Amino acid sequence: MKRCLVIGGNGFIGSHVCERLLELGHEVVAFDVARDFSAFKSLHNPRLHTVTGDFLNRAEVKAALEGIDWVFHLATTTTPATSNQNIVFDIQSNVIASIELFEEAVSAGVERVLFASSGGTVYGRPPVNPVPEDVHHDPLVSYGVTKLMVEKYGALFEALAGLKVIALRIANPYGPRHRSATQGVIPIFIRRLLAGKSLQIWGDGSIVRDYIYIDDVAEAFCRAAVYDGPERVFNIGSGRGISLNALVEHLARLSGRPPEVEYFPARSFDVPEIVLDISRAVRELRWRPEVSLEEGLLRTWEWYRKNSL
Repeated sequence: MKRCLVIGGNGFIGSHVCERLLELGHEVVAFDVARDFSAFKSLHNPRLHTVTGDFLNRAEVKAALEGIDWVFHLATTTTPATSNQNIVFDIQSNVIASIELFEEAVSAGVERVLFASSGGTVYGRPPVNPVPEDVHHDPLVSYGVTKLMVEKYGALFEALAGLKVIALRIANPYGPRHRSATQGVIPIFIRRLLAGKSLQIWGDGSIVRDYIYIDDVAEAFCRAAVYDGPERVFNIGSGRGISLNALVEHLARLSGRPPEVEYFPARSFDVPEIVLDISRAVRELRWRPEVSLEEGLLRTWEWYRKNSL
């Protein structure tokens, strides 16, 4: 059993990672700015502890690290769509704060840090699809640049201090409890469908993305936590791409009626296609996605139908 600190534990990815760690028998400290920890309202486990704190407050992070073996760094203050609006803030709140976390983790004797990087933004316009981890990186948004910077500083801290930092470049995660109003096209579309609203698409709907169900993401983090091989960066996705228009067709079948779709001018940072090559994670982590898109959409639809916001 390990004592695990999940930074961003009340969030979409964080709460599912917490649940999976508990299932595996670990002790979990969920650290978040939340005060009610609504993601855990139906979860009662004596090995789950919640700590209200700010990732940008170094003293609070330091206190939370006491006695911790593994850290799951899932906090972020920006999104791909907002990060270019204030690049200095993106760097200060994500890169600088992550370096402070690494420094405090070394002081606290933490064994490893599992970092949530971005499979959708670090590559920019990839030269090949599916895209492997070691292709040229040319991000189009500050969000992707700062994710790469944290990855590189993680490698530096391993070289200097022996802190093992493993980055998981996550594709487009979806599933129950994704409450963001601006991130995650699948839950946004489902909520709008359930509310009888139109679906909004930037561009003509032909852009292709890789979607990965949240349970598979949580499992990947737990596999990376016990990984002892040489790799430090892993793509975590389905390895399959689907266009927005095809996604709408899937959701229309679930809803039983064709939705109204509004198309808006394409955004400059939306690349035409990106699908992740997950062969490294399959080989090294002995991980592969278990939930198909069809099954994942059905599970997500049913959860939102029963828990409409």
